Amino acid sequence: PAAPRATPAPPPAAPRATPAPPAGAISLADLIGEPLISLPRGSGLRAAFDAGCAAAGVRPRIAFEAGDPNVLVALARRGLGVAILPRVVATAAGSGLVALALGPPELRARMELLWRAGGPSSPAAQALIALAREAVAR
Repeated sequence: PAAPRATPAPPPAAPRATPAPPAGAISLADLIGEPLISLPRGSGLRAAFDAGCAAAGVRPRIAFEAGDPNVLVALARRGLGVAILPRVVATAAGSGLVALALGPPELRARMELLWRAGGPSSPAAQALIALAREAVAR
C-alpha cells in the first residue's frame, strides 16, 4: 500500500542577508548569477528545481551541494550563497536568513511513503504515517 501523496508548494529560497523583494517572492530569473546552495542531483527537490530552471531558460550556478538541509542553511548563514530549501526547512531556519517563495514557474515535487502489504508494524512507523496523512490533509 502507498501512503498519502503530497505535492508541496514551490520550495522557497533562503537567501543570504539581502533585503527581501516587496512581494516576498523571487523568480528563477532573479537567481541568475547568484551562487546557489542545493541538495545534490537525484533528490526530488533538486529535480524539481532543475526542471523549473530548464523551463524558464535559466542556467543555475550551483556553488555548493549537500545532502543535509541543515548544512545548506549553515552555508547560507555564512553568506556563501542562496540556499534552495524545502519550505519547512526554510521557515524553521531562524534568524539571519530570509525565506522567500520561489517561482515562476511553479515548482512541484512529489513525495510518497510505502510500506509492506501487511501494514507497518512498529508504533514509530504508524505514527509517521499518521503525521503524513495529517500533513497531506492540511
